[in-house]
Amino acid sequence: MEAAALNFSREGKIKYKERNHWKILLLFMALSFVLRVFLIIYPENIYNDGTEYIRHAKEVLAGNWSGGESTPDAPNAGKSTPAYPAFIAFIYLLVKNYELAGIWVSVIFGTLLVLPVFYLGKEILGEKVGMLSGLVTVVHPVLHMNSGSVLTESTYHFFLATTVLFGWHAFHQGKSYTILLFSFFVSLAYLTRPEGIGFLFVFFIWVLLINPPEGKRVWKKRAGIVLLAVFCFLLFSSPYLIQLRKELGRWQISKKTTFSIGSFSDQEDTSFEAAVLREKINVSALLRDPLALLGKIGGGLLKSFYGFFQRFNPILFLLAILGWIKIFKMKSSYTFKANFYILSHLIFFFAFVFPLFWVLRRYTSQMISISIPWAALGCLEIAGWLHRWVEKESLRRKVSLILLLLLLGGLFIQGRVAHPRESRIIRKETGLWMKTHLPRGAKMMSRLPQEAFYADLPWIGIPVKSYEEILSEARSKGVRYLIIDRSIEKDSPGFSEKIKKEDLILLKEFQDNKDRRMVVFEILYPEKKEP
Repeated sequence: MEAAALNFSREGKIKYKERNHWKILLLFMALSFVLRVFLIIYPENIYNDGTEYIRHAKEVLAGNWSGGESTPDAPNAGKSTPAYPAFIAFIYLLVKNYELAGIWVSVIFGTLLVLPVFYLGKEILGEKVGMLSGLVTVVHPVLHMNSGSVLTESTYHFFLATTVLFGWHAFHQGKSYTILLFSFFVSLAYLTRPEGIGFLFVFFIWVLLINPPEGKRVWKKRAGIVLLAVFCFLLFSSPYLIQLRKELGRWQISKKTTFSIGSFSDQEDTSFEAAVLREKINVSALLRDPLALLGKIGGGLLKSFYGFFQRFNPILFLLAILGWIKIFKMKSSYTFKANFYILSHLIFFFAFVFPLFWVLRRYTSQMISISIPWAALGCLEIAGWLHRWVEKESLRRKVSLILLLLLLGGLFIQGRVAHPRESRIIRKETGLWMKTHLPRGAKMMSRLPQEAFYADLPWIGIPVKSYEEILSEARSKGVRYLIIDRSIEKDSPGFSEKIKKEDLILLKEFQDNKDRRMVVFEILYPEKKEP
């Protein structure tokens, strides 16, 4: 009877703790949502990629969820993966505004990101680390600002953190339902950004080569886990993969990225430079020059970590190093393997994925969410030092609270001060003026697509050619309006000096307080002479 009562008491305490967790998590998510509401009320101007996601969302609502095919006038059309545009399309049915729908998707997933980051921190380093990790997620400048953009970042951060969380559970426990959940979320990560498929490879390496923290795993079990993960991933992703096969005539992970095995005896252009041309990777050519490959991996790894250092925040980066020192001191097999499992994702993407495509801070910042628990651990370690130095308990709490508020406040203020891309404001003004004053359906040509998006006009990009060639191409495509900015002189030297009255009519000029300039011209067509 006493044993039963004791057991009941323990179960009650566990349930009470779980309820407390959810109360705190709901509070964090409410705070996160409130801070992100301002991004809806005062939205930033759309990015170049955002215009493509919205075009893709329109295709989804028209029944073509793969995004359509690219054309010479729109080379990036259809190259985005379908998850984020599908979310935009769904929210559009509720708000009836594509740009606002894209921002709402980012706000929702930016708010939900607190959950996987909390549970990841709690799983690998304890409840306090999980709580502090969730709180840092609320105010981190990159995570916060991405929540107000029509970009995949916020959605991808959520699926990335959730994939890593369930990936660890699947590796550690090896149970069918954990493998199923891991495969489901890695599919969503892949369908949001194609590089998300890389989480499968990291998982496979761990399952095949490393034992779980407790005990050994036989090869039959390892093979079973890998095969089940592959089967489930293909099951969830197959509609998109099959559609790509139908449209492209070959198997490919996305419309944007191609991998080819090639032949080691192939005498075509298989130089190392040709093997890594942005979105086209030739595996055999890469392996043919291992020294160049190692150099690119090493250089890419350093560039990626430097970009990550800048976006993660230097203070958090130093706290994360302190956290790793604490992890080594713990001397726990479970703790070390769990944290190294997360770290292996940074190493894999920073060394083997980003260097072959683009080493940009935007991409390296993808790993911020899963790195926050290390910084949280470092912060708690400093708090522990303060507790040993300060004798009074009340003073300890005050000092800890002040330091925490300074950290969180500093992170949030950094995001507000470093507001990105103010140069796009003048583009929005230009586009809205065109929407009001110019006829519908007329084609326009500009360097970037933002003006066309806000003007709701068909867009064609300005080619990097001479004045005469630009006009000739514009006329051949039926373009009526030409919008230029200061970059025109860089791409087409002497363009402004060559403007003639019989070619272009000045309609409107925009200039902001930082001397940014946009000029709208109407293109004149020479009259056809009667025979």
